[in-house]
Amino acid sequence: MNAKTLVAVLLAASSVIASADDKEAYNRRAADNDMTLFRQLDLNGDGRLSHDEARGDLNLGPRFSDIDINRDGIVTPDEMRRYIEQTYGIKPAA
Repeated sequence: MNAKTLVAVLLAASSVIASADDKEAYNRRAADNDMTLFRQLDLNGDGRLSHDEARGDLNLGPRFSDIDINRDGIVTPDEMRRYIEQTYGIKPAA
């Protein structure tokens, strides 16, 4: 293998690694943002998010039905964690 080919292979490999790190960092930030948003939108402080509480939020509101697994109009912390794990492939911070 000549030097140019070796350099090209090394550069390609490093960009793949950097891309994977970027995606993981993005997914971690997105998961943290979703959990923060869940807590902020819980206006009555009952630890659950009603459809009314999320309705006006342009970030979480449109995804409410995807997160509300049992379709009871309430998103529990367990439903939120499950959604995050399925969407971002990571376990959210407690």
